[in-house]
Amino acid sequence: MKISFVTSAFGTVDGQRRFDMPSFVTECQAAEQAGFYAAYTGERRGRGPASGQTAVTFNPDLLCMYGLAHTSSLVFGTHITLLPLHHPVRVAQDATLVNAMFPGRYRLGLGAGYTTDDFRAFGVDLSERGRRMTEGLKAINAYREGRNHELAGGWQGVVPDRDPALGDDPLEIYLGAWSRPGVRRAARYGDGWYTGPIRTVAAEAELAQVYRDECAKVGKEPKVILMREAGLGVTDADARAVHGDLLLEYARIYWSRGGTYDPQWDPWVGRVEKAEDITLDMVMPDRFLCGSIDTWLDTIAGWKETIQPDEIILRLRYFYGPSLETAIREMDLIGKHVIPALA
Repeated sequence: MKISFVTSAFGTVDGQRRFDMPSFVTECQAAEQAGFYAAYTGERRGRGPASGQTAVTFNPDLLCMYGLAHTSSLVFGTHITLLPLHHPVRVAQDATLVNAMFPGRYRLGLGAGYTTDDFRAFGVDLSERGRRMTEGLKAINAYREGRNHELAGGWQGVVPDRDPALGDDPLEIYLGAWSRPGVRRAARYGDGWYTGPIRTVAAEAELAQVYRDECAKVGKEPKVILMREAGLGVTDADARAVHGDLLLEYARIYWSRGGTYDPQWDPWVGRVEKAEDITLDMVMPDRFLCGSIDTWLDTIAGWKETIQPDEIILRLRYFYGPSLETAIREMDLIGKHVIPALA
């Protein structure tokens, strides 16, 4: 099982949120040295109340290229590019070019998006995302496979031929999805599936079965990439002291965005009226990877049995904490004690 992480170009400098490329490079190089498989960064376009302050950026491909140029073996991927906002031919060609520049070290991650702020910035209605996502994927796959395809479903144009000078196209496409229709689409049009980061692993395991069943129907090998918020400490109490408030803050951000908690898996939902009502004890079980090394290994062992992921993506740092030094120290421990145990 591979271990990867979410990285960001935003951090806290002198108490203020800042665009911080030196820390981005330092974190990526530390992860590579520790034995992490991949680094992921996402896309956020809006700046309204539905988005809030965020650690993702406008163009994840640019950050991926910068990271690729400053490392030697670490894989980089977009997690995620909001496909309904961009013409699929441009997305396909840009990704193919990055992949040709850094062969075998780039993965294109695509998703439909879910915050109104991102869509409002492009004049696209949120209700169009499913249709545009499906048609965009058809176009991108036609480009990958060298097939003729005329765009529809909100797009215009014709998929051009790939330039043979770029060689064979091993570009991987992984799709993020939080719903049954979404994971079925991931099986039909992608090479793998990114889970969401906030629902319980039991909830994701149910979706994983839907995804695997659909892969069997279309004759594809399923690949499940589990994303989790995480924090490592010497003891469970230490990890909770350092990361607890940070994890809780992000859990509340997800509540504010809507559609991320389900009474089937979170029986406390009926008692919550606003984000501030959520406590860490409500959201910790079967959701966060937070604790000592022994707790991590026990938890991951349970997740391997429950959802059988091929890769786990961890978010160890937000722009509001912990510090870069803390994240790098935890990466070093993960490289020494967790990654070898999972190899």
